Amino acid sequence: MMSLKNTDNSYGWVAKTFHWGMLIIIFGQFWLGGNFKNEEYQGMGLGGYHFSIGVLILILMIVRFIWRAKNPVPELPEGTGKLQAIGAHGLHILFYILLIALPIAGIAIVQSKGGSVSMFGLFTVPTVLAKAETSAELASTLHGIFAKSTFFAVLLHFGMAMFHNFVKKDNVLRRMLPW
Repeated sequence: MMSLKNTDNSYGWVAKTFHWGMLIIIFGQFWLGGNFKNEEYQGMGLGGYHFSIGVLILILMIVRFIWRAKNPVPELPEGTGKLQAIGAHGLHILFYILLIALPIAGIAIVQSKGGSVSMFGLFTVPTVLAKAETSAELASTLHGIFAKSTFFAVLLHFGMAMFHNFVKKDNVLRRMLPW
């Protein structure tokens, strides 16, 4: 039976659920973000779902950060070089930064365009920005940079997992697989 918490050599089911669930959510967000129309900054069309899921990502990242702080990750495999360890930790930190900054920038876009962000109608994010097109443009630029950076970080993460599995033949990939 899979452990709830991480062990010295494997992730527990909570960490695995965060990891794989977030991947599915991120792919969905890329699709939604690329397919809603600019006029959908109000209501619950594709844009509304994109905004709601963005708020969900922000909440999940905060919960995930708390979980990770209280539940240390498994040790890196023997033979992991210092530079590789720095790169692995750096990429994870980058994910945390991007997946918090990305929804914040998205909220800033909507609020700067005079809209409001609701999470599936359950609650509305408090408005902290006044309508201002220059702010919306800046937030939109940052959102685009963060989204592209997230995409490339996911590709790098995937590539490194494949490197560990097929070249180094260690347990890095296996300890995060959901089965």
